Amino acid sequence: MSYELWALAHILVIAYWLGTDLAVYYISGAIVDDTKPTSVRVYAARAMLLLDMVPRTALILTLLTGLGLATSVWLPQPTVGWWWLWPALLAWLALTWAVFHLEDSPLGIWLGKIDFGLRILVLLVLLISALALWSGWEPFAAVPWLAAKLGIMALIMFLGLVIRVQLRPFGPLFAKVAQGHADPTAERKLRQLIARVKVPVWVIWISLVIAATLGKLQPA
Repeated sequence: MSYELWALAHILVIAYWLGTDLAVYYISGAIVDDTKPTSVRVYAARAMLLLDMVPRTALILTLLTGLGLATSVWLPQPTVGWWWLWPALLAWLALTWAVFHLEDSPLGIWLGKIDFGLRILVLLVLLISALALWSGWEPFAAVPWLAAKLGIMALIMFLGLVIRVQLRPFGPLFAKVAQGHADPTAERKLRQLIARVKVPVWVIWISLVIAATLGKLQPA
């Protein structure tokens, strides 16, 4: 695929990521609004969980399309090529959706742990790659703006893991809401939880805009 098509795909994925994240952000307000009927809050929670799969998918597709861009211009071609990374990323995408569909089943929990560990591994690879491109380690040439972009993607990956850890109490807390057993303490904890999660979400949005700007301007 040509550089121009990779660039278009990369921009579209980031646009869908940001757009859907804004929808998730808005819906979260209905989830913690104890003045709304329980049925509305449960529906909002289900919609939020489904829509949240778009940013999770977009993160992996951002790496995939970014890889297509980088390998077509800036990264050296190893003997075996870069082709093997695309099926690896698509397999990771399939794993992400499997975790979502299997939810809290024993298999889903096990796959979720694999996905969490895989994200840590990808984060480390991004950091090492950023350092290599910043310093110009052989066989890489020094491309500081691309190194900065990879560093930003590593930050986004880290913040995604932070959000995942922060949201662990969400299930038990919202179960009380869905069952009609939520007391004022549970409602307050749920509101505080969502409020804390919004902070790394804001940082992710800002980071995405910066990364997209670096890719477009490509400063020296």
